[in-house]
Amino acid sequence: MIIDLILDRKEGMAYSPREFYNSVMSYYNAFPAIVEPIANALDNKEDIDIKKELCTYIIDNGYNQTLCAYINATNWLDKGGEVNEL
Repeated sequence: MIIDLILDRKEGMAYSPREFYNSVMSYYNAFPAIVEPIANALDNKEDIDIKKELCTYIIDNGYNQTLCAYINATNWLDKGGEVNEL
């Protein structure tokens, strides 16, 4: 699931925005209502929108909300994906 993609990145796995997008889209047929807002934010290439949708996903699915601090400190459009200090 998408949570695994977020956690993999948090744990230091190599990150590519294109691979992240493709991985998110791989869940579209099974979970279109979940994937569509995230995919739209990725398509629009606005980091603030991506962060908003990823945090909405975390909250709506009952995951640990402290992950939103990581999500908001991370650049989701940059291959290097620098994480700002929390």
